[in-house]
Amino acid sequence: MTGDAIDTWLRPMRPVLDPAGEADWDQLAAMATELDSVLAAHPIDLPDGVERSRRLKAVRLAMVERGFLDTMTHSPLYGVLAQFVCGYRDIDLRDAVTLGHGRLIDQHGHPALRDRWGSRMAAGELVGLATTEPHGGSRTVAARTRATVGPDGTWLVSGRKKWISRLTEAAVFVVFFQDPDGNLVAAAIDAADPGVSREQLSPAGLAGWTWGVLDLDAVPVDPDRDVLLGHGMSLLRKHFTAYRPLVTATALGGAAAVFDTANAHLRHRQASGDFARLRDTALVTFGRTHAQLTTALLGTAVAAQLAGTGFDRAEQWGWELKAHGVDTAHQAATELAQLLGAFGYQADSPIAKARRDLGALLIADGIHDTLYRSAGKHHTTRPPAITEPRQQPVAMPV
Repeated sequence: MTGDAIDTWLRPMRPVLDPAGEADWDQLAAMATELDSVLAAHPIDLPDGVERSRRLKAVRLAMVERGFLDTMTHSPLYGVLAQFVCGYRDIDLRDAVTLGHGRLIDQHGHPALRDRWGSRMAAGELVGLATTEPHGGSRTVAARTRATVGPDGTWLVSGRKKWISRLTEAAVFVVFFQDPDGNLVAAAIDAADPGVSREQLSPAGLAGWTWGVLDLDAVPVDPDRDVLLGHGMSLLRKHFTAYRPLVTATALGGAAAVFDTANAHLRHRQASGDFARLRDTALVTFGRTHAQLTTALLGTAVAAQLAGTGFDRAEQWGWELKAHGVDTAHQAATELAQLLGAFGYQADSPIAKARRDLGALLIADGIHDTLYRSAGKHHTTRPPAITEPRQQPVAMPV
């Protein structure tokens, strides 16, 4: 089925998506083929739980071993296309071929920190992100998790983070907290540290990876090694400017799979004589949904490209397209499910699962009213002229 994600959805848009041939389409096709092979060996079509989580991690490790981990050596567009393909197979595969939140360590860690975690990330270890807290949700600036100075100068971090994904699978967490001077910072904290404890909760969607509470009790942090370079909020905003298009592409891939599943199901029923023809309302839904998904994907590709060039409005595009793209994907899956009757609402059907996952993405990585509001604020206060994208800074080799 993954081949359909490329041939049916992506290749027709290639002249617009990738007119300069920046994305490695041969690599993308090879990745899709290998993903199917790996999923045959590690099927994930089973209920959420420990075994599904184990198999998702096995899929990630297998794809890494085959050389398909995107370590940001490809173009930003390639990342969008790869995530669309992964989402088409299952939205829980959003971590199958990406560094994910490990980008924060890779891009902003001290050399010693990158040395410590770089090889483990390259081998497929997962990185969790711990920003939200029970009292304030995603209002990171209101973080109550705080560091105090220990007897030897080491910081001791204590606090509670909630609604954290990859809770038991992550080897390291990038945790945002107030330093002893009250500044928001981020540090890499080993998940195996004795001061780290975890409590699982049961999410309504995106349940392939575990999710819940991360408690920190005087966890030691070396301010000269473990703390990322830069102010915490700036790091977070820069990270999500690049990360949100990948999330959006994954969601659109999941909705595209729902589209193809619904289409195949109704065509089979028609061919078997269950009904003579599709109703006009169904035809309208298919036509409108296809247009909405493709245009949302085009916009998402633009957002990723702008993030890669360092365009000063890239964050705004990321806000808008994440909200719009996931809204579009969720609406598509909901409307298509209604065409299928009871089949679309069977709890163990891939369509029902996609709808649960897309519903969770309406909140994950930014609540959509907040994202739209932030984008609207930028629109209404923008300067008269739009500046050109600036050259992306070149990273120092390590």
